[in-house]
Amino acid sequence: MKYIEFIKESLKNIKKVGTVFPSSKHVVEKMVAPINFEEKLIILELGSGSGVITKRLLEKMSCNSKLLCFETNKKFYQELKKINDNKMILINQSAEKMKEYLDKYEIEKVDYIVSSVPLLTLPKEVTNKILSISVEILGESGQLIQLQYTKLLAKKLKSYYNQIYIQFTPKYYLPAFIYTCHNQK
Repeated sequence: MKYIEFIKESLKNIKKVGTVFPSSKHVVEKMVAPINFEEKLIILELGSGSGVITKRLLEKMSCNSKLLCFETNKKFYQELKKINDNKMILINQSAEKMKEYLDKYEIEKVDYIVSSVPLLTLPKEVTNKILSISVEILGESGQLIQLQYTKLLAKKLKSYYNQIYIQFTPKYYLPAFIYTCHNQK
């Protein structure tokens, strides 16, 4: 997807997209850095957008890993369909439906959730549902890696996860914060 097309599509529904710019290479690398790609993985990507992070995840994942991508925007979904990789399962649904699709594909354990979903601009009940489900499906060993453009999300995440690491990423059009969250004991 061309840069200007991404901006136009984002501006149509900024509260659901969360940004007007695709993630920079620097942000993408920071998002994938916490992931141990040497193992067979199940990764969920929430808010896959035009596929910038998706493509990098697929490049680094082993051939027996799976990436379930959730994207509600129709144009972004069409763009993602152009990615031809048998590790990817593309789902044109809200992240609220994660559990349903894990059941459908008989997936019991999720290792990572990589999310660009704008949790602060979504309705509270949607954000709460996404976070509740994420805690449930990640268990004690999985991690949520969440991209946001404010530190205001920290308090909300602390009510769901007992360990949160926040990384500031100034090398972007807007300052970005990458939250790595888990409930390890």
